[in-house]
Amino acid sequence: MRNRRSRRFRLGSLLVLALLGAAAGCGARATPATSPAVADARTAVRVRTALVNDAVLGPLSIDVLVRDGIVTLRGTVRLPEEVDLALAVVRDVDGVARVESELGIGEASSRPVALPPARAGAGQTGQRARRPALAPRPGGGPARVIGLGAAARLTRPSGTGLGAALSGGPLLRLRPRNGLGPTIAFNWMNTEVESGPAGRPGLAALELRPVMAGAEYGIARGRFAAGASIVAGYSFNGLAVDTERVGAGRAIAVRNSLVWRPGVGAWWDLAPRIGIQAFYGYLFTRPAVTFASDTEIATERLPVHAAVLSVGVAYWVF
Repeated sequence: MRNRRSRRFRLGSLLVLALLGAAAGCGARATPATSPAVADARTAVRVRTALVNDAVLGPLSIDVLVRDGIVTLRGTVRLPEEVDLALAVVRDVDGVARVESELGIGEASSRPVALPPARAGAGQTGQRARRPALAPRPGGGPARVIGLGAAARLTRPSGTGLGAALSGGPLLRLRPRNGLGPTIAFNWMNTEVESGPAGRPGLAALELRPVMAGAEYGIARGRFAAGASIVAGYSFNGLAVDTERVGAGRAIAVRNSLVWRPGVGAWWDLAPRIGIQAFYGYLFTRPAVTFASDTEIATERLPVHAAVLSVGVAYWVF
């Protein structure tokens, strides 16, 4: 009798232990920490960290998708060599079984910057991505801070007694931007003084050398930029007297003057360091010009209101 009871006790104990072991095994298999989804999530974090910490790949926007240890890279890079670099960096990450590339090659964008949430009641249906203030630099190119060059300008004054003329001058280009920003302009120009007081021939060429600064509202899209600007400043004026012709009422002197100019322009980067600019504006200034004849000397302000059309080439210094 006692033997039967001890056998039943031992069988019951073994059965309880077996059930506890099975339950423990099932619990271990069901632990979220070792599930494939959690493992893929950890691998994705390690891959993104490796890409961000790379000096070349860090500024680029590369998306990472991990499934069953297979990593897929999506996005845009600038050069084919950067695709190979991304694959090599990801292969060295723990947990990566295989890496596949769906990366495109073109003008890569920088990683997006986190924006604050839209204010309530602003009438927005969703958070809208803001464009960077400064235009992105071309891949492998200069920072595009200052460009220097030269421009050819056709000037057509609207005032009486002034003639159209073609001239050249310096071109200074600041980095294109989205929105409002500073700008600098020269718009050097020449115009023929065809007549003075009482319609007498001026027999001279008026040289205007304005130095102006102001504001420009621009739109930049990769290598293309356009904008509208308004500038004002001071014009250093000169007079080239035509000594081969004679006549009464010759222009003999000119004073410096204030100047202002609205205008619109467009810019296109032909290469990483070279670009062209087309510009149209209207310049306003009233320099005092002195005319002399055998009997009198007269000074009057000439309304030099001139349309300016220019085309120039600039080199990005840095």
